[in-house]
Amino acid sequence: MAVLLSELLDGVDDHHIQVGGICIDSREVMPGDLFIAIEGASFDGHDFVDEAFRRGAVAICAERRIAGSFDIPIVVDPSVAARVGAIAGRFYDQPSARMFCIGVTGTNGKTSIAHHCAALMERTGFMGTIGWGNIENLRPSLLTTENAITVHKRLRCLVSMQQRSVAMEVSSHALDQNRVADVLFDMAVFSNLSRDHIDYHGSMDEYALAKQRLFEFGGLTAAVINADELFGRELISRLRARGLTCVTYGTTQETDVSWIVESYTRDGIYGKWYTKWGEADFDLPVIGHFSVSNVAAALGVALHRGYELSEINDLLNHLPKVPGRMEIYRVDGKPAVVVDYAHTPEALSLALSATRTHLGGRLICVFGCGGDRDQGKRQMMGAAVADQADMAIVTADNPRSEKVEVINEQIVEGFGNWDAYRLIPDRGAAVYEALQSASSDDVVLIAGKGHETTQEINGEKKMFDDRDFVKNVLGLTE
Repeated sequence: MAVLLSELLDGVDDHHIQVGGICIDSREVMPGDLFIAIEGASFDGHDFVDEAFRRGAVAICAERRIAGSFDIPIVVDPSVAARVGAIAGRFYDQPSARMFCIGVTGTNGKTSIAHHCAALMERTGFMGTIGWGNIENLRPSLLTTENAITVHKRLRCLVSMQQRSVAMEVSSHALDQNRVADVLFDMAVFSNLSRDHIDYHGSMDEYALAKQRLFEFGGLTAAVINADELFGRELISRLRARGLTCVTYGTTQETDVSWIVESYTRDGIYGKWYTKWGEADFDLPVIGHFSVSNVAAALGVALHRGYELSEINDLLNHLPKVPGRMEIYRVDGKPAVVVDYAHTPEALSLALSATRTHLGGRLICVFGCGGDRDQGKRQMMGAAVADQADMAIVTADNPRSEKVEVINEQIVEGFGNWDAYRLIPDRGAAVYEALQSASSDDVVLIAGKGHETTQEINGEKKMFDDRDFVKNVLGLTE
């Protein structure tokens, strides 16, 4: 595809230059591309204009004047960083206007809610942490919400795949950095709010304000909100005062979608839905009461969109697994193993509680904390494990540029006087030790990385997948 440069950028008089692509990474420039130079947190695109030119860029759009001589148009726009999404939307022919776009935000549960939405509603694509595309065959993603150009490019691909809707995870970073500013969201979903990303936002108040931005998009027709959460209830009040339709879900029957859990089994949860669209028994193949809340959010989306409860209840009872989210592995004569992405204090506490509720037995937790991220949550995660686990092995998560030993020391501070733990920095060795030392009646929760297939150590990403490692040790590989 090709678009005239004058259609993408204001102030361009030449109506003959055609642009074949747009990018903000000079390493990805192809002949015929528009290179947008912006100053980022780690790199400044203005330092790489020469490379973009050598690689065949036909035009440059920059935040400031560029030194040097180039025989291609250079447009200076100090506000271009906030307008990348608008430019990408024009280039890809406004794909978000051609689908029903559902944005899902919150600290925990975004992936599951968006995945459930895609599973329940026909021709609905997925974009998020675990990948993008059809949930049966997801393509890899690098971030929960990619940069603005990639977001619009993938939306365009979903349109080409005949998708009528998309359920998209929207991170607080993406909202703060305008990565989705020009996506035409039709519906926004809020799951919950707890401590995360304080290293970036600075405070919980700023973190909450970033999440709130999703609900300020002008084109929204409805919001689906967790009324069990204080921040959720505050959102409901503000949005209803603005005249926006709010579908509420929660554990009280005053909400539009509520439920009662009747029993927990080793494979799922029995209970009953109570909604303003009707009632239905459920037998969900999920683990943990928080997982029912995630399903309820997706159910609220589907019911508001016109699906019948009777029509989708069977789908609910056969929901496909969400990769790396409370995935259970069992082999006769060996401990049950749960792999989960829990990497915040609240998520880890919920995963521990759910594991014990469903599977019983002695609970061993293998976990760590990410490096170069919010250090304040490390002790809190240690405290959560000490409060609920019978034994812990503290290991590496994604230490990035930090030393694993330093991270683990901070985690251990949260243990207080609890001493039922071991320090094994190598994650593979830690998981192996947990599985070998556990009895057949024990349960091992491996938390923090979930679906991830790599581990970042000292700036390098090495192949490591908790799920594959567990399957190898348990003899589940073919």
